[in-house]
Amino acid sequence: MNKDKLLIFDYGATLDTNGVHWYYVFKKEHEKHNPFLSDEQMRDAYVYAEQSIAKQKLINPEDNFLQTLNIKVKLQYERLFSQGVILKSMYHIEEVAEDCYLFAKENTAKVRQILETLSDKYALAIVSNFYGNLNSVLNDYGLSQLFSCVVESAVLGVSKPDKRLLLTALKQTNMRAEQTTVIGDSYKKDIVPAKQVGCSTVWLKGMGWRDNPVQTPMADKIITDILSLPENLI
Repeated sequence: MNKDKLLIFDYGATLDTNGVHWYYVFKKEHEKHNPFLSDEQMRDAYVYAEQSIAKQKLINPEDNFLQTLNIKVKLQYERLFSQGVILKSMYHIEEVAEDCYLFAKENTAKVRQILETLSDKYALAIVSNFYGNLNSVLNDYGLSQLFSCVVESAVLGVSKPDKRLLLTALKQTNMRAEQTTVIGDSYKKDIVPAKQVGCSTVWLKGMGWRDNPVQTPMADKIITDILSLPENLI
């Protein structure tokens, strides 16, 4: 690798939704069909689906993102049904999954243009809490050729904020922390571990879950739009 600087990106809610936590993406699409759903009901369904996928390994390495979303939405509806919130006749699995997929596709198309420009100057990598099929998702969206390294939690067996994911990316790219900038939407899972290993950071501050703090002393730069990244790199 002949580039002397590395950019490590988070994937989910960074490159695919521009800082919008996936909970809010799902919630918006569910409400089109079942507008009475409360925030707490949807959060419970979202967490249930994520935990079920992690425990049962329901996603295969070859699954693309639409297939992934269908699995997630199906689990969310199953949870809402089991809690007595909706009836099975109120399931809209394919519609919700398709709209979420198109939202991510539109965002990644915009991001791809920036990544292509950045790849002329920087080495690019991804470190993500994902399900073991991130390479298939990147292929689906035409992004895979831009990254020299993809490190995901399901493959490595640990999840962010565990620093071992970042250290693995540094080792695989043969880069040092002081040559590296980490870009992500989660302050706790992206920015804090990046600073702990010595990387510079750009925090994409958007619609987070509930754990992003007001005070962010460890973020070197803060942006609210991933498209503004090029002019905000350290």
